[in-house]
Order: sequence, then C-alpha cells, then structure tokens
Amino acid sequence: MPSKNKEHTFNSLSDKNLGDVNISTGVLETISSKAASEIPGVVCDDSTLQTEIGSFIGLNRNRVDSKVKITDVGAICVDVKIRVAYSYSVPEVALLVQQAVKEQILFMTDLVVQEVNVHVVSIETNQSFQHSSIENGA
Repeated sequence: MPSKNKEHTFNSLSDKNLGDVNISTGVLETISSKAASEIPGVVCDDSTLQTEIGSFIGLNRNRVDSKVKITDVGAICVDVKIRVAYSYSVPEVALLVQQAVKEQILFMTDLVVQEVNVHVVSIETNQSFQHSSIENGA
C-alpha cells in the first residue's frame, strides 16, 4: 500500500528549470478527491463535527476517497471511490469524474495521469442528498 509520504519528481512543461519539484501522493489524492466531489451526482456531505471526527479516526464515508499509485515506470494511476445520488447516470458521472481528476491534476501539477479508475461504492437514495445535488446545479 503506497504511503502518503511518497514523493514524485516531475519534469515541468516549462522551459525554466530552477531545481527539482517533488509532489507527494497525498497532494495528488487531495486534488483528485476535491475534483471528484465537485461533479454533479457525486454525493459528498457537508463537513460537520461528526464527519470531521469520523474522518480523523478513519471513518470517511462522507467524503470521496482517493488513492494514488505510481508504477515502476513512473505512470500515475488514481483510484477514486464515490457515492452516486439516485437518478443520476452512473456511467456519465463516472466519466465526468475521470475527466475532472485527470484535468485537475494536469492543471495543478503538470503531471499526466495514466489512468483514473472510478469505483462506485453505493447509490444514495436519501432525499437530502438529492435535493442538495439539484440545488448545486445538477
């Protein structure tokens, strides 16, 4: 299992090179989780004290979970676990998540992601999730 402290040195697309830049896999996981959580249809609860405590002790059901692996040849692979709101097309949401994660990591780090695997872990039928997703532009 990859460590959050693992760093990846990358070659910038810029012509100016002032030294090495190392980005930890934890940073890439944060970027991918945030990008996925902004897709309409992906259920991500608002942060409350209860969810913060749950996240602290490892119970992170209320947020998008993301893991980054860097292969031996340097390819970046991202696994994202999401919950989808009822009435959304699962394939469409998954495709949007893949695109958003790949684009956001490229935009923020100049790193090219080889693959983004989306794992839909549940369909949320709770009415409050549906209303909050619709109000947010879905």
